[in-house]
Amino acid sequence: MYLVRRIVVGVEMPSTRPWDAANLEAPTRLAVRQAFEISLISRIPVTLVSVLPRPNAGWFGSQEQAEGDHEIAREEALEVLHDLARQYTHLPDGQTGVECVISAGDPWFEILKVCKNLPDTMIICGTREDGTLRRAIFGSTGLKLLRNAAGPVWLVKPRLDEDDRLDILAATDLTEVGQEVVLTAVSLAKIVPSRVHILHVVDNSIDRFARRLNVSEAELSAQETQEMSNAENAVHEQLVGTDYRTLQPPGVKVHVTRGKPDLCILAAVQETRANVVIVASRARGGIVGSLMGNTAESLLAELDCSILVIKPDDFVSPIEVDTFA
Repeated sequence: MYLVRRIVVGVEMPSTRPWDAANLEAPTRLAVRQAFEISLISRIPVTLVSVLPRPNAGWFGSQEQAEGDHEIAREEALEVLHDLARQYTHLPDGQTGVECVISAGDPWFEILKVCKNLPDTMIICGTREDGTLRRAIFGSTGLKLLRNAAGPVWLVKPRLDEDDRLDILAATDLTEVGQEVVLTAVSLAKIVPSRVHILHVVDNSIDRFARRLNVSEAELSAQETQEMSNAENAVHEQLVGTDYRTLQPPGVKVHVTRGKPDLCILAAVQETRANVVIVASRARGGIVGSLMGNTAESLLAELDCSILVIKPDDFVSPIEVDTFA
């Protein structure tokens, strides 16, 4: 894919023992499958990483026993990762090398350590449904990756079907990073059979302002029509910057609507039956980010499908690469 030189997949071990690759949760299995589908065509190397809890003796246990149990768990987890790698390395024309890493600690931070938090590394992880209150207080692994990862983050939710095809909804704001969202959607559709929908949401806040200035309905209607036409032309200009014409039918469909971005995206997901949404992140680091949030973060809690978040070129992660040296 565009400017992606490595894929790191977070693999969560099953909730019950013994651990086995066949018992992984559906989002994790799908995340692994999609990573290897991309790798097979693009020859992008894949790293599988599983993060275990740190050894903890508890109140009455011994540290020696805790470390022994941790080593057993580490060996079992590593065998699961090797099993996953073997399932995909028999594919035709060979496969790029698969690195398997076992770590311990906070999953989001350990995954960033494996990535060295580089912007050319895509992170793909399955995500579970957490309660809204728990997410608000503690934050989920996915949310922390969205806020702190320097590169793109693909959070995979379970699908209702096992269809290999992707139904992609890419939301562009017509900026440079919006152009990358469009390019990513087209690039992904060249790798995995896909139907692509490009969405742009025209901000309707100016309508309310215009009404307060007593602009006539006729003038307002004409202005809205012109804005919608201009927006559709701008979306097509962004498509011209890709090779979307090479996609197999049905190709790409453009949607332009008015309203609040997150609500319009959610409505478009239902309309197009998308199973992955691609958006740009405007995430801010630190306290401001945790208080203000952005469209990508608000969508994470509401979407029933996967989300792939693209970072702008000027995005600065709160976690410096030197942290992982």
